Amino acid sequence: MPKKTAVLIKTAHQVLEDEIRSLQNLNALLDDRFEKACQIVLKCKGRVIFTGVGHSGHVAKKSAANMSSLNTPAYFLHAGEASHGDLGLVQKEDVVILISNSGETAEVLAILPQIQHLGVKTIAVVGKLNSNLAQACDVALPHGADEEAGPYKFAGSSSALNSMALCDALIMAVAAYQGFSDQDYLNFHPGGTVGKKLKEKYSKS
Repeated sequence: MPKKTAVLIKTAHQVLEDEIRSLQNLNALLDDRFEKACQIVLKCKGRVIFTGVGHSGHVAKKSAANMSSLNTPAYFLHAGEASHGDLGLVQKEDVVILISNSGETAEVLAILPQIQHLGVKTIAVVGKLNSNLAQACDVALPHGADEEAGPYKFAGSSSALNSMALCDALIMAVAAYQGFSDQDYLNFHPGGTVGKKLKEKYSKS
C-alpha cells in the first residue's frame, strides 16, 4: 500500500478502536443511576423531551424519534430555540432529558431553571458528573467517553457516539420493560424495508 494512503486505514483503525474502548467503558458504568432514569421515564404521564445543541442536539433529535417509534411519546427541543418561545412545549407531566458533553452548555443551563420550576423531572446525559448540569438534575448518567476518538481530540466523536448509545440503551430498556413487541413496532413503522419485513413475518405466522 502506498505510504500516503496507509494513513487512511491506520486512522480508521485508531478511531474505531478508541470508540470501542469508550463504549466498553460506558457498558461498565451502568448502575442504579441508569435504573433510576428508566423508572423516571416509566412513570412519566406526559412526554419525554430530549434537548441539546450541536452534536448533542443531533443525538437528542435522533433519540426522540427512536423513543416515539417504540410507543413512548417523545419530542426534540432545540435548547437554543427554547429560550425564545419553544420552552412552551414543556408541560409539568413531562420528563426532560438534557444532553451535554461538558455539562456546562450555556443554552442548556439557561433553560433548566424554567423547566424545574414546572416540577418536571430531569435526566442529564453528560461527560462530567461534577458539572453544573449533572449536579442540578434529578439523575445524571455519565456517557463514559473520557476523550474523543482518533487523532483529533477536539472533534466530537466518542462523546456523541456514547451519548447516543446511552440513550438507545435507556429507550430500549424502557420498551422491553413495557413488553413492547415486533408486532407493536409494525403499528408505528409500517413503511420502508423494516415495515415490509415485519409484514412478511406476521403474514406467515
